Amino acid sequence: MILLAALAIRVAEVQRTSYQPINDAAAYLTLASQVAHTGDYSTSHAVGTGAGGTRGPSAYFPPGFPYFLAAVDLVDGHTGPAQASDTAHGGAGYDPAAVQPARISQAVLGTIVVALIGLVALEAFGPAVALVALVIGTVYPVLVELSAVLVAENLLTVFILAAIWAALRARRSPQPYGWIAGAGVSTGLATLAHVNAIVLIVPLAVAAWRVRPKLASPAVLLATTLLTLAPWLVRDAVVMHSFIRVTDEDGITLVGTYNHTSATDPQVPYRWRLYLNLPGERRLIQQAPHLTEPQLSQRLQDQAFDYIGDHPASPLDVLYRNTRRLLELEGSRAWKISAASIDLPIATARIGVLSFWLLCLLSVAGVFTTAIRRGAKWLWVAPLLLWLSVGLVNSETPRFREAIDPFLVLLGACAVEAALREIWSRLRGSPVPGHRGRGVAPGPAKGVKVG
Repeated sequence: MILLAALAIRVAEVQRTSYQPINDAAAYLTLASQVAHTGDYSTSHAVGTGAGGTRGPSAYFPPGFPYFLAAVDLVDGHTGPAQASDTAHGGAGYDPAAVQPARISQAVLGTIVVALIGLVALEAFGPAVALVALVIGTVYPVLVELSAVLVAENLLTVFILAAIWAALRARRSPQPYGWIAGAGVSTGLATLAHVNAIVLIVPLAVAAWRVRPKLASPAVLLATTLLTLAPWLVRDAVVMHSFIRVTDEDGITLVGTYNHTSATDPQVPYRWRLYLNLPGERRLIQQAPHLTEPQLSQRLQDQAFDYIGDHPASPLDVLYRNTRRLLELEGSRAWKISAASIDLPIATARIGVLSFWLLCLLSVAGVFTTAIRRGAKWLWVAPLLLWLSVGLVNSETPRFREAIDPFLVLLGACAVEAALREIWSRLRGSPVPGHRGRGVAPGPAKGVKVG
């Protein structure tokens, strides 16, 4: 019933709000249209088919989300004639009829996220916390609002939680290898949705190490992750004629943050910018039509590293500024810009910010609960590494925080469950286990004669 409510709330949010795919969302739909017709991204070598104005083919966007949207497009039947990608000049390379079904699919993904939050809580903390986590996840405005827009983080969060759940489930399974393999496959799929998910290997390897035999379990995890990534890595090697680590976005991504213009922004320091909008890049922009994506990425990556070399403290400054943004403490301009970049209504985003602060208060209380102290410590390494992976580069909220927020929901659920248990215990007149308090007098000890 809770999950049905979660789905109904998310579908209602889709129907309530208008939406125009812009920026990455438009590119995802364009790629999805290409995949729906040909089974792959465009392999044309024409100018402008690659990212940043380069000549194709492209490996800029990881394939997970575009392929998911392509499957939705095929199932729904909105496979209009394939159009050339011209998103750099404002052209739509997708069938507009595919937008609404794609949004409904995000509502479904959002519901799966809620279900997986409950499953992770069940394995880590028990059924009471799981029930509370389901309720919080169902109504948490940030997860609801993201279920109505097209962002790859919706799919990313599903696979991250699936990997965590499988690793937790392996602890009590008589045949844990299947669950560990499931964690590896989910990690690979998460990486194909968003490349920073590869950091999950670290906490999951710790979890697998605790499953006997210790050496074989991490090996299964690593092997299944690599096997899941292999088809796309091979595709890139064949089509792009070079080895690419899932995506060649490194240069555009890094230089968008590590540059003088972003660093000196008076309102939102180190806010990410597309290199096409950076002063001083005119020469490279003119050269881009004669470059491939990997060539452009390498040049921009060199620029970013040169900037870091000249400003050695910049990564720490970026981490500090982006952490403030992740916590919604960088001011309203920061979250308004982020909301506008995914066509999220400002009023809706404001509710999300306030609800996030409330969840943070609950999660702080949850840190001090018995359930957290007794739970698996490796579980909390995952959100820490995910925070670092975006905090050092780009942390537009709420989308780049979406994979972290479920862990705050878990902490908040532990706090609420502990409070409810305390209240129920006091109403019944008996102390909470592990706490002193007034309660029903205990009966005689076994073997003690009364009379």
